[in-house]
Amino acid sequence: MDRSRANDPQDFSDPDHHLWRNGRLWWVAFTVHLPGWQKERVRCSLGTADLAEARRRRDELLSRYPAERGCTLSLRAAPRSGEMPVQQLRWTA
Repeated sequence: MDRSRANDPQDFSDPDHHLWRNGRLWWVAFTVHLPGWQKERVRCSLGTADLAEARRRRDELLSRYPAERGCTLSLRAAPRSGEMPVQQLRWTA
């Protein structure tokens, strides 16, 4: 992925990146970096069975999460197949 596009958390080649379906609802998972070299894996339900709505809610959550929680997102943009090298992107709000 072009590094000039690294500032856009919604810019992934896979539109369902960070999403998985658990039962009938979609969930999101991502990692945040906290002060003091700590990191935390965040998982939360998006509360919808509709994929388009789940994508919208994921994008909204990733946009506001760093400012609200005082952390840095660490998102991996790679195809699900895992055949291509993973490029790690970081940004703060």
